[in-house]
Amino acid sequence: MRGLRRWQGFQPRPLSPFHLIAPGDLTRDPEPGRGEPARLQGGSPGVKGHRAPSPSERRKLPAYSRSTEKGEGAPPLAKAKASLEEVPPESSSTKASESFVEKNLSTISELESNTEEWEGGILTWVVSAWDTQAAVSETRVAKARAWETHALEAQVRGGPQPKPSATKEATVTTSEETRYTSREESDVFLPRQLWSSKLKFILAMVSYLLMPIQLWRFVSQWLHKGGCSFLIMYSIMLLWIGIPLLFLEMAVGQRVQRASIDLWKTLGPWFGGLGYSTFLVCFIINTYTNVFNSWVLFYMSHVFYFTVPWQHCPFQRNSSSFDPECEQATSYTYFWYRQTLKASDRIEDGGPLALHLGICLFLAWCLVYVFIMNGIKSFEKVLNVLVLLPYLIIFCFFFRTLPMEGTEYGLKHLLVLEVARIYDPIVWSQAGVQVMLDMGLGFGPIVYLSSYMPDFNNCLGDAFLMVLIKMLTLLFFMPLILSILGFWATITTHRCCEKNTETLMMLVAQGILPPEVRPPTLTKNPTSTYNSWLNNLLPPLRSAVLSKVPECNIQEHFLKIEESPRFVFLTFTEVISLLPGSFFWTVLFFLLLLSLSLCAMVTFMLGIITPLQDTFPFFRRQPRILTVGASMVMFLCGLFFIQPSGIYYYWLLSEYWIVPPIISIALCENLAVAWAYRAKRFLADMMALLSRPICPICGWIWCYVSPVVLLGLLIAVFIQMGTRPLTYTAWNSSTSKETVQQYPVWALILTVGLYVIVLIPIPAYVAYCLTLGIPFRPTASPKLSSGSGQPLTKKEASEHIPQGYKTKSSSA
Repeated sequence: MRGLRRWQGFQPRPLSPFHLIAPGDLTRDPEPGRGEPARLQGGSPGVKGHRAPSPSERRKLPAYSRSTEKGEGAPPLAKAKASLEEVPPESSSTKASESFVEKNLSTISELESNTEEWEGGILTWVVSAWDTQAAVSETRVAKARAWETHALEAQVRGGPQPKPSATKEATVTTSEETRYTSREESDVFLPRQLWSSKLKFILAMVSYLLMPIQLWRFVSQWLHKGGCSFLIMYSIMLLWIGIPLLFLEMAVGQRVQRASIDLWKTLGPWFGGLGYSTFLVCFIINTYTNVFNSWVLFYMSHVFYFTVPWQHCPFQRNSSSFDPECEQATSYTYFWYRQTLKASDRIEDGGPLALHLGICLFLAWCLVYVFIMNGIKSFEKVLNVLVLLPYLIIFCFFFRTLPMEGTEYGLKHLLVLEVARIYDPIVWSQAGVQVMLDMGLGFGPIVYLSSYMPDFNNCLGDAFLMVLIKMLTLLFFMPLILSILGFWATITTHRCCEKNTETLMMLVAQGILPPEVRPPTLTKNPTSTYNSWLNNLLPPLRSAVLSKVPECNIQEHFLKIEESPRFVFLTFTEVISLLPGSFFWTVLFFLLLLSLSLCAMVTFMLGIITPLQDTFPFFRRQPRILTVGASMVMFLCGLFFIQPSGIYYYWLLSEYWIVPPIISIALCENLAVAWAYRAKRFLADMMALLSRPICPICGWIWCYVSPVVLLGLLIAVFIQMGTRPLTYTAWNSSTSKETVQQYPVWALILTVGLYVIVLIPIPAYVAYCLTLGIPFRPTASPKLSSGSGQPLTKKEASEHIPQGYKTKSSSA
């Protein structure tokens, strides 16, 4: 303890318990006048500038250190074991000390055997944290104090014990110090996981891009916004913002190699609030996205009935007649609104939670937890099934629907080209929004998924590959949806003509309509026969017929497609029920929806878990606790969306709220890289990491094209939200029909409020930087070890990669 008190004011470099001191370490003497004792220096005949310790310095050393310098060295292994046998095992602390000695004797013997191979340096033993001159840091000194106090207390409890030898004391102390140090380092500096191969990363990115709602949305935009004209505008927007921003987010993730909440301040100090905004976006999305999976699971729970309940109306209680509310509508509409959602007539109307949906929502969150309970390592195990299964199911559906009636009517819409739409700025803005949603830009998971890749991965090639896969998926998905819609529109029009014929026959028989409007007997093609008869009537008679029955137009039925979940659960369930072997195709259809939605759900959940793990080391040490806690919070928040009016809030967030935040976040990300960090500097860093040139046009697009396009999109979205009413489709229980209603004013205020809450960290952080005088641009390049500016070799770049990662796949 006397040596410890003398050294409390000295703060040297931290050394390991057995520190190999190179010649350069021994030439630096302590600064004079600081009051610390002379520093131990060694000498070697072949090393210049080294001397042996003086006699006064020898007297200050402990006995075991002096014996070492005299040439006696450490006690041999046999002597150390013999000294242990002389100490009687009178207490548990003595036994623990013996175990520590046994563990370290092998290390000491290895150091003795390797002493002759050490050239130009001296092997110095730092055997005690308080007796040697190479003192350790304050943390280790504190741990040494605690250990000594613990040993003294154990000695008092155990009674008088023989004093251990100097060698044994030094070994025990060193062993304990090493154990505490290694425990501390393992707790704080746990290695970060990486994808086991590049294929897993590609599959994870594809799973994120295959969001089912966005697939229906693209088909709807195609049909209502000009067909091939929309595809042309969509492709141009991909070149302006899709590919550049996708490459930017993937490059940032690989460049920084972490996904903490404050990662953006390393690229632009003023943009440190971006991480908080993306975290809030992922949080809000996770609250309602998994509700979609609860609907899918509820439908799947009824698939194994002898007759699925959405194909017929239910009976009234204590009656043999059908429910009148269902008879006025259709069985598919009734099952969706009344039995699945238990929807209210308005968004203002409340009610109790749907218990059956609560159970399904809990099961959906259990699935998400299983997929990510161990981070990306768990997610990798299910990627092959979750990603490849949807493509297999789409392939089966495509060849099944081709020979059906009416598919040619749907497929001919692939060739529609409305040139006038190209001059419509609103369509351009909607094409840009569709690109943002399809590529998943501004949400955050792209950065987080890419941060698990080594920094030398060719992310530019991956960006082009992702866009190619997405375009091929859309072009393969389009014919399937159009053929199914053509079949559904044809069957629906046939039923409309048959129903109108029955109604007109009844009205003629009652004398309400003249006999001249008696319809003909419908043949094999009811739609063609009925419309030909109706068009040949005189205008007064035709007007009298249309005043009693609706017009059956196949084009109107075909264009009823919507991007809302309502279309998926109403139209497709009706179409599949008309197919032979509907049970098999129904199971495949809901497996398709579930796999696509779970893929997106897991990636959005990683957008919450990954930043928390990289920001707080405790969560990285306890990944399952974090995953369980986050899943429970999301589940409790999701209960809000299974109340009777929950579907209307779901539609408000997914259709109207989500677009402005992601455009604003993408714009700030672009400015952080292109203007704060500077695009030229960022591309130079990436070229050094990738060891290959990058086209400078990327920097030009980042600096001038993408910010202007994003700002234009944001202004266009705000103009549309301000000039057009926000509407939703509600269920009117009194008329058993769907009605289009307008959201109240407070819903618009709620949307704006959430937008402000999500983005408030960005200006708040800017104000914080201005207050402290923090510059707009970073002063140092983050995490680029090569200071020469030369491209890193593959060997140099892979030095920081764990051995488990397959580098051969990353260079593909």
